[in-house]
Amino acid sequence: MAQPPESAQEKAAGVDPALLRGWMERYGPGLRRYFARRVPPAEAEELVQDVFLAMHARSAAEPIDNVQGYLFRIAANLLAKRRQREPWNWDRHAGLEGLYEPREEINPERTLIARQAAAGVLDALKALPPRTAEAFLLHRFEEMTYAAIATHMGVSVKAVEALIARAMKRVGAVLEGRP
Repeated sequence: MAQPPESAQEKAAGVDPALLRGWMERYGPGLRRYFARRVPPAEAEELVQDVFLAMHARSAAEPIDNVQGYLFRIAANLLAKRRQREPWNWDRHAGLEGLYEPREEINPERTLIARQAAAGVLDALKALPPRTAEAFLLHRFEEMTYAAIATHMGVSVKAVEALIARAMKRVGAVLEGRP
């Protein structure tokens, strides 16, 4: 049986402390392992507490269908925020001075070659059969997975793989200068 809320503030927020404690017991060890692989051990426990604090603050809203997924999404967001706050460590990135220098000078000839290559790729895409072009464009430009494309187009995943392979072969041939 669930215990009554521990304070008037929790009661007003609709928080069920017993449910939160259950989540802490059930998902706490997994969260500790998750953080232990990504941060120093001293910070892992603090981040686990932050996850449950965020869950505590949120739990008064509508019910959560996938508690574990929600907890780990909170955990990933906390890590992302933590990384944003970290100052740049120049010592860790020593020796990178020459990486950002251009290797070759950009000149009109290179610009023309690039434009011709882009025009060739565009022509190759226009020459593809409509379904092949659609699969290729959905995958490369809309960043859809093969399964999502298959559902969208009403075909099997294998068919999508074949369509994209055909498109890649044709575009690759154009880029290599073959007709």
